[in-house]
Amino acid sequence: MLAIADFPKDCFGETPKPAREPRALPNRLSRGFNQRCNCAFLHEFLPVRRAIYPGSFDPVTNGHLDVIERARTLFDEVIVAVAINDQKQPLFTPDERLAMLRQAITIDAVRVAPMDGLLVEFAASEGAHAVVRGLRAISDFEFEFQMALMNRKLDPEIETIFLMPKEEYTYLSSRIVKEIARLGGDVSAFVPSLVAEALAKKFNPELGNVAAAI
Repeated sequence: MLAIADFPKDCFGETPKPAREPRALPNRLSRGFNQRCNCAFLHEFLPVRRAIYPGSFDPVTNGHLDVIERARTLFDEVIVAVAINDQKQPLFTPDERLAMLRQAITIDAVRVAPMDGLLVEFAASEGAHAVVRGLRAISDFEFEFQMALMNRKLDPEIETIFLMPKEEYTYLSSRIVKEIARLGGDVSAFVPSLVAEALAKKFNPELGNVAAAI
């Protein structure tokens, strides 16, 4: 085995350092690598990058689904947390919102779970260190900025990641969708088909009775 003194000197008369050993694979594995790699033993030792995407999702919209898909490309696992103690007097019950999300989401490694209590406590219980929030317009920023700073104050280890949805979803919100549906408008372009059907039944009980009879 060669010693350091056996290495040839460079033009400055200094002995070059031996080549470094190859670095271990980084924790930030890309989604493509995860899909191609069959090294199960390796993934057992790599920490999972897990993020929480919280909200009332009353109901889930195509904008929500777009943010979930974007978040999934950045994290190994995304937990969609449905707020249970919601002061907004939601149209749909927690069970209905959970069921619609689970049916609408077709992306792997995305889990839907109820959230009761502080977001930072829920994130800690799930082993997550990031919170994902969607920003549609400047009007969203002030509220989201305050919430991000408060969550950081409550738990400095929690980071907030802001994601922008596609341009066609920047005006979209659950409140607007519910208002359109309440007035009899077509919301099929804004929400998954199962959500559009659920909205129609909420605002037109006769449709629900007909569906039950069929």
